[in-house]
Amino acid sequence: MDYNAYYLEMLKKFVAIPSTSQHEEAFARELERILREELSMETRLYHVEGEGYNVMGTWKGTKPGRTILLGGHIDTVTPSAAWSTDPFVLHIDGDKGYGLGSADMKGGLAAQLVALKQWKDEGVDFAGTIIFSGMCDEERHSLGANAYVEQVQQGLEEVPDFAIFAEPHYDNMVIGATGKVLLKLTVFGEQGHAANPETGVNAITCLSRLLSAMDQKYTPLYEAGERASFCPLRIESRYEGYSLNIPEECSTWINKQLFVGEEIDQFIEEVKALYEEKVGVGRLEIQREIPYYPSYLLDQENQDYKEVMQILTEEFNIDPELRINQSVTDGNITYHTLGIPTILLGPLGKDYHKANEYIDLPSAYHSIVIIRRVLENFFRIEK
Repeated sequence: MDYNAYYLEMLKKFVAIPSTSQHEEAFARELERILREELSMETRLYHVEGEGYNVMGTWKGTKPGRTILLGGHIDTVTPSAAWSTDPFVLHIDGDKGYGLGSADMKGGLAAQLVALKQWKDEGVDFAGTIIFSGMCDEERHSLGANAYVEQVQQGLEEVPDFAIFAEPHYDNMVIGATGKVLLKLTVFGEQGHAANPETGVNAITCLSRLLSAMDQKYTPLYEAGERASFCPLRIESRYEGYSLNIPEECSTWINKQLFVGEEIDQFIEEVKALYEEKVGVGRLEIQREIPYYPSYLLDQENQDYKEVMQILTEEFNIDPELRINQSVTDGNITYHTLGIPTILLGPLGKDYHKANEYIDLPSAYHSIVIIRRVLENFFRIEK
């Protein structure tokens, strides 16, 4: 079989199936079919929410052993009107394959699947378990990854020893990432007559003072590289038309990025203390909202990671940049919640989340070879 041609046909099919966040069912069912019919895996299809589904496939070797998790997210962003080609038709131009999700990350999923297909066709024997995952909603709130965590905690899935998500990181490897959390800050004041502000506690004024104090405290720390950023996204209060009542409730939603080592509970307590110091009247409540992604950093003494690095540098002459991702992925959740050592490694992709996203096809073909070699090493199969 020409496995590069097989890869292209698979990627064409993947790109042709729309799978924007919360609309992944059709793609999940096609993945389940491939895992079951073409790879003879034991498959599970989990409904998550709406039209969002997770799909899992398990391939057990002839003997017990260690478990590796492959795969990644199956959703894409919504295509913009700026595409110069049909985003749902893979357009090949030289070494580039244009299509929505071709890089992020259907091309990486296909590369891993083709590597597994080669193993299946060759009748490779190994001791251990391979799990292939397709998780929904990563481009939005990672509902799929959180559902996977629940499935593991309920005993429906086992905890892998190591994970490789096929995100578009070819000459760089993600070994950690910043986190982020959405916080809702609500100030409760006290009604009074607006013509006499001293008769009540204005929740809008209190919240304004808090945001100013937060800006004065945290923006210099962010500019010095000591803290990750925070950004108010929306402010609202109850307003039912003109009246001379002092507003007694006001809320803001804040996105707080998290450097590795930053703990959200500590930040919340700091903000509460800052409110008491700088405002001192009214009452502040802080709630975590969805999404929440804790930061993480892979232990660089992890043996599986070190062996992947050795394969890349010594066998394939790739010296990958080690990257702390400034965006978040499902790896934030699987690493932090389940303790699965996770790296992001896949074909080279460009302009993902933009019009005319494409995958570099030579890197995709090479990724098939790389993942095979990594699997051989993980299961200690002699070349």
